[in-house]
Amino acid sequence: PESCHLIELKSPIVTNEEFAKLKHLNQPGYKSVTLPILYKVEKGAKGLEKAMNDICKHASKAIKEGINILILSDRGIDKDNAAIPALLAVSGLHHHLIREGSRTRVGLVLESGEPREVHHFSLLIGYGCGAINPYLAFETLDDMIRQGLLKDIDHKSAVKNYVKAAVKGVVKVASKM
Repeated sequence: PESCHLIELKSPIVTNEEFAKLKHLNQPGYKSVTLPILYKVEKGAKGLEKAMNDICKHASKAIKEGINILILSDRGIDKDNAAIPALLAVSGLHHHLIREGSRTRVGLVLESGEPREVHHFSLLIGYGCGAINPYLAFETLDDMIRQGLLKDIDHKSAVKNYVKAAVKGVVKVASKM
């Protein structure tokens, strides 16, 4: 239909600014929801299992309500709340949605401090993640600039170089498959 616009990303690895646009979409036909991928540390493995089940349940409910972009986020980690490993959260939800028959109706986006290397990005994309915001990698670049470990470069250029190198690596991995 004419009212439907495609969301086009320059790369699967999105900057904080690009991610903010995805999170607060204001386009007809697109609605996003953020699902925390956290569990209570004190609950251990049982807590992690329950959190995974809750993510799947909330995702299914959101899709029925017309949500078509699911954002999995590990923001909020503290002494009481640990993050479900990003690949477990993404792949677990991906396969749950396939079994349910709703996977093609939704895009998966990850906001996580965990992924930082080409291998991480490649696996996440391979398991259904459409966009990844590696916020901790970007914060690390800022910290390195502040400490003088990265010289003669600003935040925007450092992030651009990081994303470019990561995407180049992911493409190289994909080309060997």
